Amino acid sequence: MLHIAATITATTSAATMAMERDRADRGLADATWRAAEEVAGLIADGPARFVSDEIAALMQRAATAEAQAERWQQVSTALADLSTRETAIREAANKTERQARQHAEQVRVEVTTPLVTAAQSALAEWRHAEAAEQTAGEQVRSSSWFGKRHARDEHEEARAHARAVRHQVTGEWGEPPKWNERADAWVERVTKPKIENDPRLIAAEQAHQAARDEVPSRPERAQTARLAAFGRVFGAERVYRNRDAYLSTNPAQRAESAAQTAKHARAEAELLRSLTPAEAVERIEQTRAEQAAREEAQRAAQERASRYDYGREHGHTHPQSGLARGF
Repeated sequence: MLHIAATITATTSAATMAMERDRADRGLADATWRAAEEVAGLIADGPARFVSDEIAALMQRAATAEAQAERWQQVSTALADLSTRETAIREAANKTERQARQHAEQVRVEVTTPLVTAAQSALAEWRHAEAAEQTAGEQVRSSSWFGKRHARDEHEEARAHARAVRHQVTGEWGEPPKWNERADAWVERVTKPKIENDPRLIAAEQAHQAARDEVPSRPERAQTARLAAFGRVFGAERVYRNRDAYLSTNPAQRAESAAQTAKHARAEAELLRSLTPAEAVERIEQTRAEQAAREEAQRAAQERASRYDYGREHGHTHPQSGLARGF
C-alpha cells in the first residue's frame, strides 16, 4: 500500500514539473514572437509601428498640402490674368476718357470764343451809344440860341441810335448791363446760357460722360471678379460664406506656404526612414515638443495682444515701474 502511494506521488510531481516546463517554454516562445513582431512593426505599440504611422501621416500631410498648393496656384494664376485684363481695359478706357475730355474742352473753346467776342462788342457799342447820347444832351444845354436847333437835332439822332443799340442788345443778350455791373460779369452772365445750350457742346459733354462711365473705378466690380475666381476653385457657396476672408488673403503666398509644408513633410518622412526606430521615435517626440512649445508661445502672444487691445478700448493702462513713472 505504501509502495502504491509513493508511486502516485512521484508520478504527480513529474506531471507538475512537466506542466511548468511547458508554460516556461510557451512564455519564451511568446516573448520571442513578440520581439520579432515588434521589429517587423506588426505590434500596435511597437516603436517601428509608431514610426511607420508617423511617416504615413507625414506623407498624407504632404499630399494634402500639395493639393492645396495647386488650388491656390490656380487662383493666383486666375487673379493675375484678371489683373492683366483689368489693367488693359482700364488703360483703354482712360485713354478714351482723356480724348473725350480734350474734345469737349476744345468744343467749349470753339463755342465760347465767338460768343464772348460778340457780347464784348455789343457791350462796347451800347456804351458808346449811351455816351454819345449823353454828350449830345450836354451840347443842347450848353449851345447858344443860334446853335441850339442843330444841337437838338444831333441829340435826337444820338438818342435814336442809343435806343436802337439798346433794343439790339436786349434782343440778342437779354438786357444791357445793370447799374454798376462789371463788364466781365455781364459778359459771363449773358453768354453762359448760350454756351451751355449749344448742341455741339452738349453732344461733346455727353460723349465725355459716357467715356467716363466706362472707366472701371467701382471697387465692387473688382471684388465680384475676384470672388468668382475663388469660387471656380473652392466652390461658390463656400467662398460666398467666407468672402471677406478670401478677399483679404494672398493666393500666391498661400500657395508658397502650402508647397513649403509639403516639402518639409516629405523631407521629414525621408529623414525618419533613414533613422533606426529608436532614433526616429526620439526625433518624433522632439519635433512634437518643439511644435507644442511654438503653439503655446503663439497662444500666449495672442492673449497678451487681446488684453492690450481691451485695455486700449476701455482706457485701461498697465501699471508702470517706478523708473518709468519717474520719466
